[in-house]
Amino acid sequence: MANILVLGVKVPFTSGGQEVLVKTLCQELRKRGHNTDTVELPFSVFPKESLLNQAALWRSLNLEECGGEKVDLVIATKFPSYYAKHPRKSLWLVHQHRAIYDLYGGRYSDISDDPRDEQLRRLLVSGDRKSIGECQYVSGISKNVTRRLKKYNDIDGEALYPPLPLGGQYRSEPGEDYVLSVGRLCAIKRVDLALKAMPIVHPFVKLKIVGTADEPGVMEYFQNEISKHHLWDRVEFLGRVSDEELLNLYARAKVVYYAPHNEDYGYVTLEAMASGKPVVTAKDSGGVLEFVEHEKNGLVVDPTTDAIGHAFNRLIENPDEALQFGQAGLELIERSGLREQGWDHVIDRLLSPLNHSEADRKVAASGVGRA
Repeated sequence: MANILVLGVKVPFTSGGQEVLVKTLCQELRKRGHNTDTVELPFSVFPKESLLNQAALWRSLNLEECGGEKVDLVIATKFPSYYAKHPRKSLWLVHQHRAIYDLYGGRYSDISDDPRDEQLRRLLVSGDRKSIGECQYVSGISKNVTRRLKKYNDIDGEALYPPLPLGGQYRSEPGEDYVLSVGRLCAIKRVDLALKAMPIVHPFVKLKIVGTADEPGVMEYFQNEISKHHLWDRVEFLGRVSDEELLNLYARAKVVYYAPHNEDYGYVTLEAMASGKPVVTAKDSGGVLEFVEHEKNGLVVDPTTDAIGHAFNRLIENPDEALQFGQAGLELIERSGLREQGWDHVIDRLLSPLNHSEADRKVAASGVGRA
């Protein structure tokens, strides 16, 4: 048994994939007999200058011992949790601060080419390279995440896919006349593309949206779009729902929409597939495309309202094709080991620094390699 701390980054009053990952990882570690707890600090991207302070807070933590207990391993997950110091540090990277990396210079980043912003960016990139370089094991939640790490920081990492959060509980039922969207309500998730596509979707089809707003003004924007297109009776905001309700929504959907910009991973994709539902996504949706194949288990289209609306209509008008795509997605889930059994591999890899440490100790004790 090892004493393990899982390091999480919490945006107050919001919930997303990172929170699910930390929670389920801790549960799985405890099932295997490890003494596990979490360390979480609140995170905010505003003002952007505070990012350095938040990284420094993590860097200042002494996690080698807590509450009189020696900590054998820390598992970092997301910027800036990996700044924490520990002699045995494992990384399961959700993502870095993307505004200074793949989003830099685009509409989703507030980091400009202003000299002050450039200095901030250089400091954070340098800090990332140093703190991640300290890790004895480096992984990311998808190939998309590890490719970014290699491209921008020249650090290699292993893609280690998180298994489904609700394991074998997903099921499929006959589809009802709605498209389901699940995820945080913010610009980069592009829920607005589905909403604005609804005027060209068959009028008997509704859009059900699960998730809470985590950007100022986003709900006002959505309501304005609903009024503009007269969608009052066709769009339903469900907010945060229970696990049971979420399973029901997946099971009864006709189509699941998930087309964020350059997504890290996206539990939604796999949850839809585990529920036997076709997925509509976009050509630039990043990690989602590691699972969704066009015209095999879903539709991959241009990130435009017209393309998305026509994709919805195609699947609604062709239920046999939708069923075929859903079945192909379900088969992918079964083959991939992303249900409960997938956790054995994840845990083994994340705990590998403990094994290396023990092996090194035994070598030192035996005298092997001494002059």
